[in-house]
Amino acid sequence: MEQEELRLPLKQDTAARPAEGNIAAGLVWGVLISIPLWISVIGWIMGIWR
Repeated sequence: MEQEELRLPLKQDTAARPAEGNIAAGLVWGVLISIPLWISVIGWIMGIWR
């Protein structure tokens, strides 16, 4: 019983660490992708006003 109780927190820690890494990577990719999209939207709006 003691071994099972010790294993459960270790599984939660190993499951939480990759999740945090995936969230951080997702934020980085989201920012990198959104910057050109915002530039293109601003250029498209400026093109309409002209």
